[in-house]
Amino acid sequence: HYYSRKMADNNASEIGDAINSCSRGPARTAYKNVLGLSISVMLLFCAFQGLQSLQSSINSSGGLGLVSLIILYVFFVIAGFVTPGIVKILGTKYALMGGMFCHFIYVASNYYSDWYTLIPSSILLGFASGPIWAAISVHITEIAVKVAPILKETHQNLIGQFTGIFFLFFQLSQIPGNLASSLILLYSESNVTSDNCTNFSATMIERKYIYILISVFLVFDIAAIVTLALTVDRLPRETPFRSTKNKFRVYFLTPLTDTFKVLVNWKMFFVGFMFIMGGLEQSFIFGTFTQKYVSECVGVSRVGLMIIVLGLTSAAMSALLSRLVKYVPRFVFVIAAGLINSGLLIFLRLWKHTASYPLIFLFPIGWGIADAIWNTISSSFVGILFPTNSDPAYSIARMWLALGYVIGFIAANFGDIAASVYLLLAVAMATVVLYLVVEIVVYLQSKRPQSPPAAVNKAYLYELELYTPVAI
Repeated sequence: HYYSRKMADNNASEIGDAINSCSRGPARTAYKNVLGLSISVMLLFCAFQGLQSLQSSINSSGGLGLVSLIILYVFFVIAGFVTPGIVKILGTKYALMGGMFCHFIYVASNYYSDWYTLIPSSILLGFASGPIWAAISVHITEIAVKVAPILKETHQNLIGQFTGIFFLFFQLSQIPGNLASSLILLYSESNVTSDNCTNFSATMIERKYIYILISVFLVFDIAAIVTLALTVDRLPRETPFRSTKNKFRVYFLTPLTDTFKVLVNWKMFFVGFMFIMGGLEQSFIFGTFTQKYVSECVGVSRVGLMIIVLGLTSAAMSALLSRLVKYVPRFVFVIAAGLINSGLLIFLRLWKHTASYPLIFLFPIGWGIADAIWNTISSSFVGILFPTNSDPAYSIARMWLALGYVIGFIAANFGDIAASVYLLLAVAMATVVLYLVVEIVVYLQSKRPQSPPAAVNKAYLYELELYTPVAI
């Protein structure tokens, strides 16, 4: 913190010149990148979110849909160990672009969804998801840290604000894809209601409607790639790939070592439960809830409508959080999210499993509020805890998120509703407690007088380098 403040004060004018060299003001440059990144990712996940919410229904034969999602997130976890090196080699922009092409392949494989098409594409997307999410978080954090002195904001507040903006658009991605799926699939259903929620025919969809739906999703993916290419700047990296002699050490060994150091950090372990909770609640809504309470009760076409309600609520809450983080302590939101999740799960456990339109639209409202809190607070908190080690920190964070998805989808595929509910309740309570421990320690440490370290690590100085967008 000493060196970040010192260099920010001494070099503020130089940073301003660097940013203004792109013929834009610093605020305009920063927001152009954040908004461009947010919109491109929103378009990308319009396709993925819409497809993910339907996997357990349209590919229910042999459990193919849920198994493919489990495999996808297992390889997401594995990819976390090499993600920092990939982001370091490609940079945030090109890591994102490569990941988007993998998304395109995954969506296209659903034209002919079978074990030999969907499983390989799930493995590919799983490996790509680590670099995608790490690049997103690193890009937002680096911009916030470098322009905060110019905008006369603390980098903590700016990280929270930019993260809130990103998740506003990310949550909006639930709407277009799921709206398209609802409108298209509405014409293909036959018998769509069942009082005892055992109407498995409600999940049967004609293939021609699935082909139309996949084509719409591919259009979203293409739009995402084009938007990213045109609006997001390439950030400079520490050592350009072609000019580095010891590539193995710089791009593999050092990032891998840094990743393990962050992995064993007790703060990262405790905060990791926030990401596990985020993955669990998402897998619950996309796996258990969509299949057991929506598809089998009122029809698969209502899945998209339910997810739209979830997305709208999460987007509104993310937008609100981007402003409230300046005035309301983080722990208030985290406690609120834990209470909301716990209350809804207890209600779901006590409520009789029957068809209910109010349930499928009211439940996602509360779930969306909690989801927005977990996403926004956890991502910004990692940036605050590890400002000089953001690449491996965000990589580990997304590994925890993917682990939450894996556990949740396994519970949905091999367990019953009760098992998923009790699992989520236990993790929700543990997450709040562990988060509060970290928050208290951080608060106490902030009250101690800061003294400059005897030496400055080269990697630390790199994190403080000038933010200079580079043209394609």
